[in-house]
Amino acid sequence: MSGLRGRTVAGLADQALVALTTAGTGLLGTSVLPVHEAGLMLYAVAVLVFVQGLGRAFVGDVLLAHVPRFADAGDRRRQFANAHATSATLGLLGVVVLLAGWLLGPQHYVADLVWCAPFVPSILLQDLARYTYQSRGRQSQALIIDGCWVVVQGACVAALLLTGHVGGGPLIACWGIGATVGALVFYARTRINPLAGRPARWLHDTRHLLGWFTGTGVLAQLTTLLIASLVQGILSATAYSGLRLVQIVVLQPAQSFVMALNGLLVPRASAFAGAGDAAGLRRQTRTVLAVNAAIGACILAVAVPLAHPLLSLYRSGAYLAVAAIALPIALQACLYLLQIPFTVAMRGMHRARMLFTQYLAYSVATLGGLVLGAVLGGLPGAAWGLMSGAAIGTAVQASLYRVAVRKLVALAGKPGAVTG
Repeated sequence: MSGLRGRTVAGLADQALVALTTAGTGLLGTSVLPVHEAGLMLYAVAVLVFVQGLGRAFVGDVLLAHVPRFADAGDRRRQFANAHATSATLGLLGVVVLLAGWLLGPQHYVADLVWCAPFVPSILLQDLARYTYQSRGRQSQALIIDGCWVVVQGACVAALLLTGHVGGGPLIACWGIGATVGALVFYARTRINPLAGRPARWLHDTRHLLGWFTGTGVLAQLTTLLIASLVQGILSATAYSGLRLVQIVVLQPAQSFVMALNGLLVPRASAFAGAGDAAGLRRQTRTVLAVNAAIGACILAVAVPLAHPLLSLYRSGAYLAVAAIALPIALQACLYLLQIPFTVAMRGMHRARMLFTQYLAYSVATLGGLVLGAVLGGLPGAAWGLMSGAAIGTAVQASLYRVAVRKLVALAGKPGAVTG
C-alpha cells in the first residue's frame, strides 16, 4: 500500500509540475504581450498541443493499456523501442506539416509556428518518456525527466526576460529547448533506442487498440483545435486570449489532474479487466468518482467568487470582462473530473469503440453549443456552450461504462472478453 501511495504522490507531483509549467507559459504570454498578440501566441500553442495530442493518440495513451500486459522485460523493452520509433516518425511528419502551415497559412495567425516546428520531435519524445515510466508504475522517474525539462525551459525564459527579447515565438521555443534536454536525459538513463524500433511493428501489435483509441485521441485533439479556431473566427483573437486565461487558471488544473489519474490508474484498470475482476474495477471507479466530486466542489467554491476581484487586479483589469465565464468554465472542470473514472475503466477494459462513440457525442454537442452560444451570446454564450457539451459527454460516458462492466461480468474468463 505504501508503494501505491508513493507512486500516487509522485504521479500527482509530476502532473502538477507539468501543469504549472504549461499554465505558466500561457500566463506569461498574457502578462507580457498585448491582449491580441497573446491570443495569437496561445493559438500557436494550441496547434502545437494538437500535434502533441496526436502523438499521445497513436502511442502514449495506447502504451498505457498495452504494455502492462507484457510480463517479460525483453518484450516490454521491444515494445518501448517500437513506440518511441513511432513517436519520432510522427514528430518528423509534424515538422513538415507545421512548416507548410507557416509558409502557406495566414501569417497573422501562424507566424509563431516557425519557432516551434523544429522542436516537435523532441516534444513528442519527451512526452512519451513520461508515459513510458507511467506504464511501469515509475512515476518518480517521470518526475525527474519532467523536472529537467522545466528547469531548462525556466532558464531559457529567464534569459529572454533579462535580455528583453520576449515574444510569442521565443516563449514557445523555450518549451522546445527544455523538452529536448528532458528527452536526452531519458534516453541516457534508460538506453532505449528509438532508432532500433520499428513503427510498423508497433502499429501491428497495437492494431486492436489503435483504431478506436487513436480515433478517439485524434477527435479529441481536433475538437480542441476547432474550439480555438472557431472562437477566433466567430469572435476574435482577443476573445480567445480571455477564454484561454480563464481555462488556464480554472480548467487546466483539472485537466492535468485527469491526465495524472489516467497514467496512474489505466494500468491498474487494465490488470483488473484482464483478470476479469469486475468488482475491483468498480471499487476503483467509485473511489475515484467520490474524490473527484469533492475536488470539483472545491474548484467551484474557489474559482467563482475570486474571479472578479483577481481579474480586476491582473493587467490593470485588461481581462476583467472574462470574469463572466468563470462559472461555466468551473462547471466544465467539474464535469471533466466526474468523467475520468469511467474513462479510465473503459480504457482498462479496452472498450475503445465505446470511448470513440462517447467522444463523438461530446464533440458534436460541444462544437454545436460553442457556435450557437458564440453567435447568440458572445464569449459568455460560447463558454456555456462548452459546458453543455461536457455535460452531455459525461452522461454518455457513465451510461457506456455501465454497459461495458455488464459485458465484463457476463464474459469474464472467455478469450477476447475484455477487448472490443
